[in-house]
Amino acid sequence: MTTEQQNDSGPGRRAAVRLIFEYAGPDIRLVSRQQVEAAPPPSDPIEEERDVQGFWVELRDAEQRPLYRRVMHPPVRHDAEVFSDDPERSIARVPVEEPRGAFAVLVPDLGDADHIALVSSPLTPGPSIAPATEVARFTLGPGADEGSR
Repeated sequence: MTTEQQNDSGPGRRAAVRLIFEYAGPDIRLVSRQQVEAAPPPSDPIEEERDVQGFWVELRDAEQRPLYRRVMHPPVRHDAEVFSDDPERSIARVPVEEPRGAFAVLVPDLGDADHIALVSSPLTPGPSIAPATEVARFTLGPGADEGSR
């Protein structure tokens, strides 16, 4: 069955799941999941590559095989925009010592998906040249709690 067929829930309807995550420093937790009728973004290529940098989410089956991948900007912000009274420097970026925030991800509602993995280069201030690795995993099945494992 194709991803498109699995997502169909009627004529012109698509099933998706909106996942909301919160972070405090390096700790990320899943705080909400909601099934919605929406067309999720298409999957990015899911072929395994080595030494890739960046941030993405993956829906995986119970055997760890990726079913869906969405490449994103890193959601953890280590700086903030601040406005200045100085007319020659109206906006500046300043470091945030203890980053806190939330982000949402819309993924297809795939029956074979066992968990979602967050894959990232190190979530640290400044540019990272290290390859991405799994930084968090959350179970998706019925009755799953919203904590990381």
